[in-house]
Amino acid sequence: MMHRPGQGVAHAAINAATVDFLLSPTGQAAAQALQQADLREHQTLSLLTELRRDFSAAEAGALLTLARLRRRAAIKFPQAEALFFTAEALEQATAWPIAYHRATWIATQAPPGVVLDLGCGIGGDTLALAMHRPVIAVDSDPLRLRLAQANAAALGLTQQIEFRLGDWTEWLMAGQLPAAVAAFADPARRVDGRRIFRAEGLQPPLSMLLRLQAALPHVGVKVMPGIQDDEIPAHAGVEFISHAGICKEAVLWFGTLAQQRRWATVETAAGWQHHEADEAEAPPLGPIISGGYLHEPDPAVIRAGGFGVLCRALGGHLFDPQIAYIVAEQAYTHPLVQSFQIWEVHPFQLKLLNQRLQALAIQTVELKKRGMPIEPETLRPRLKLAKQGQAGVVILTRQGDQRLMLIGQRLGNT
Repeated sequence: MMHRPGQGVAHAAINAATVDFLLSPTGQAAAQALQQADLREHQTLSLLTELRRDFSAAEAGALLTLARLRRRAAIKFPQAEALFFTAEALEQATAWPIAYHRATWIATQAPPGVVLDLGCGIGGDTLALAMHRPVIAVDSDPLRLRLAQANAAALGLTQQIEFRLGDWTEWLMAGQLPAAVAAFADPARRVDGRRIFRAEGLQPPLSMLLRLQAALPHVGVKVMPGIQDDEIPAHAGVEFISHAGICKEAVLWFGTLAQQRRWATVETAAGWQHHEADEAEAPPLGPIISGGYLHEPDPAVIRAGGFGVLCRALGGHLFDPQIAYIVAEQAYTHPLVQSFQIWEVHPFQLKLLNQRLQALAIQTVELKKRGMPIEPETLRPRLKLAKQGQAGVVILTRQGDQRLMLIGQRLGNT
């Protein structure tokens, strides 16, 4: 297959050789100058041609890659234009609001003293921790550790952080773990490019992380949000964290950091909202209410479970114990739910759905589902919407074995 000039160089590797250049005064100045450029893909050839007047092909490719990574990182880091990334490290890095929330939790709940950041990567959690406590940041990858050091320097945090290159699991087994009062560990959730779905498959595995906790009681471990209940240690608390409407991760907390058994933390327009899942309060069950209201909890709240408290706050109930929708007769607002008014409830049937869309003059429709083996977007081309009218929502769900369609409108309370 033939390649156009410059094709593929737009995503040049940032490696040990090019990092030396990127961290030099010349490289940093050139990278900063690129921040104002048009970095869209179709500009690749002209950008590289311009850069190669002053730099080698490898340096030009690394500069363009870094500039584009910084542009992508802006949604995760408030000062991304000054930081250093690789593509893989950026994908794995925790978004800054989550990292800062978590660092605040450690700072307020752990005893006073130094905190270990084990598997620090490019330093997202390290930087947040260093705004509260002295930190020892450890990673076995020398390239990522160099970038973490550069990021600490960019934010003026070098005095708060000691960086160490090595495998902390070997230090643990040898009894040589650095002295600290608490630790945060971020094990790899991909191995050889494959996503890991069980906690024992993490690198290092959960069994090693529990050895860490036995040696240092106050520990937090970042895990996948889909961690199974049978994998959560009996002496741990688990926090599910939602950012931008997505349950991004879960954290196993131990020692004084485990203040509850299960809880959700959700970023909302009003700030972080906390929801403790009180499993002792069973959610009430009842019918779906045509003309009433339906509330969809945030994904982190769904993962945490314990809907009894939320049902009480909304004056509602579940209509199926396996479906995470709360229905109520009255309209209440709550920061942890999206809310909808339900006009009609019908057994699911495409012909009937199209009739009702026409009768209700629904011109644009939002499709949602829970508990139904239908992908909403595969249904969309078969819908017959009104040529003029209003916006509506169709919620595909079930009650027991009965498949249902709920037709209504989204409420603007979230």
